[in-house]
Amino acid sequence: MIQNKKTRTTKQHDLTVNQPVVEADPGNQPQIYQVSDLTRDIKAILEAAFDSIWVEGEISNFRTVASGHSYFVLKDNKSQIRCVLFKGYKSGIKFQPEDGDQVLLFGRITVYDARGEYQIVTESMEPRGLGALQKAFEQLKIKLEKEGLFDEDKKKPLPEFPWKIGVVTSSTGAAVRDILNIIKRRNPKVSVMLYPAKVQGEGAAEEISQGIQALNQQKEIEVIIVGRGGGSLEDLWAFNEEPVARAIAASRIPVVSAVGHEIDFTISDFAADLRAPTPSAAAELTVPLLSDTLQEISALNEALVRSLEQKLQYYFDLLKRLMDRRFFHQPREIFIPQIQRVDELHSRLLRGLEQNLFIHQQRLKDKVHRLLQASPEKNIPYLKENLGMLEKRMIHIIQSQLLLNKERFEGILKNLNAFNPLSILERGYSISSKDGKALKNTEGINPEDSIQVRLSRGKLDCTVKKIIKEN
Repeated sequence: MIQNKKTRTTKQHDLTVNQPVVEADPGNQPQIYQVSDLTRDIKAILEAAFDSIWVEGEISNFRTVASGHSYFVLKDNKSQIRCVLFKGYKSGIKFQPEDGDQVLLFGRITVYDARGEYQIVTESMEPRGLGALQKAFEQLKIKLEKEGLFDEDKKKPLPEFPWKIGVVTSSTGAAVRDILNIIKRRNPKVSVMLYPAKVQGEGAAEEISQGIQALNQQKEIEVIIVGRGGGSLEDLWAFNEEPVARAIAASRIPVVSAVGHEIDFTISDFAADLRAPTPSAAAELTVPLLSDTLQEISALNEALVRSLEQKLQYYFDLLKRLMDRRFFHQPREIFIPQIQRVDELHSRLLRGLEQNLFIHQQRLKDKVHRLLQASPEKNIPYLKENLGMLEKRMIHIIQSQLLLNKERFEGILKNLNAFNPLSILERGYSISSKDGKALKNTEGINPEDSIQVRLSRGKLDCTVKKIIKEN
């Protein structure tokens, strides 16, 4: 079916076919065409008559060549016509044509000179039956899904307590009023940055995409709500455009898609990190109730205080148990293990020296015996003399070793005595105490109080006559 939008005009031509050329009157001579001339005239007639037409038919043999141009045949049950879809017109078609599609296309008739074939240069096209928008929706959804834009592992979690929210929607629609009212009711401390954008009609998808990109430049924005109120598929179509889906997927900030009503689904819903059934629901999902948050914080604070109190009580009890141990009241007992260790080392040193002396004596006797057995009789006096010298040297060495070890032992004892608290008393110091507690200053002491003074040997019971305080 061809509908012509312009009045058709035709040009009359006199054609003579299969007639011999004969001499004739110049005024009655027939017009003879070259093939290219005839093709050019036919092309001019067709292009003038059919420069703006709508044609309905079924697509067949659809193919796209390396240049990006597509060629196909449009047919019905009786005839067919060749068509071409140049790359520059493809961006205006919202679906991908396929063989078997029943379509309504708009274009113009032209003639391809090289083959003398007429064809339709297609400028726009829409499917018949399913509807252009629905078919485009399904095709774009499949395409983006294959690219991974809808993968769950790419979804970003929403912040638990956002303080600044970006909104991309119409500044005059009901959606923005619902979002602002609900956010104010749930948490009045949350601020909203609105990027006003067209949400339907030509240019809406570009403005929505620009809004998402602009809000991503704001460092303080923590979550973005993109959406509008309900409407027809045509009204919501801006949110099914590829630029919007890619802008949402590329956003560093989590995006909540809130388009239409609960039953409405758009491409932006699949690309977003979270789909909300309505703009109001988006505000509720994004902003927690301040009262619930304060109640939870209060409960956590109480739990923290209880935990700290339990910890303090535990360490207080531990400190009390440690202070009840004996060495706090009798510090001298701290040195008892060290004294026992010194005694043990002294005993081991003496045993070691005795064993060493015995071993050297045995070795000496063995060497003397071997010398006596091996030496001739004439060397006996000489050997006896040497033996006496060796015995003297051995005794001298042993005595020197014993003296050195004794000096070391006495040095260890002196070091231990230096750390002994009682040795301080032997140098003339004393320890004053009252009621069994050592006194560090005059606080809590009054005249006529009884105190005890411990000396290096013995104790004194004294009575305080006068208190002299020093700065």
